[in-house]
Amino acid sequence: MELIIGGAYNSKLNFALKYYNLKQEDFQNGAECNLNDAFNKKGIYNLHLLIRRFIISGINDYNKIIEKILLSNTEIIICTEVGNGVVPLDRIDNQMREYVGRILSIISEKSTRVIRIYYGIPSVIKGMDI
Repeated sequence: MELIIGGAYNSKLNFALKYYNLKQEDFQNGAECNLNDAFNKKGIYNLHLLIRRFIISGINDYNKIIEKILLSNTEIIICTEVGNGVVPLDRIDNQMREYVGRILSIISEKSTRVIRIYYGIPSVIKGMDI
């Protein structure tokens, strides 16, 4: 499994499509996919929004989300960094921010490579260079 992280609108998905020679159909969109089918494709993007949707659906244990990810065959996970900046006042958004941080810590540990995209420029922070 490989993890791609970065700020909002920093071309994370575009990088993954080009680098791995994939099509958008190879990815689930965490913002709108069926919660039960979230990890049934080669990759997923908008993981942070999927985590928010899991919280809203009643999953209040981030370990259950980690388990779903680790038991899947998903090879590429793309997530926007949400832990920087102002702490949200909204309870759901604040919980999402915490869960994203905890989940990404575990996923990055289990991933063979972690790539940070900064304005479209990849930087490998774990694993082999690009």
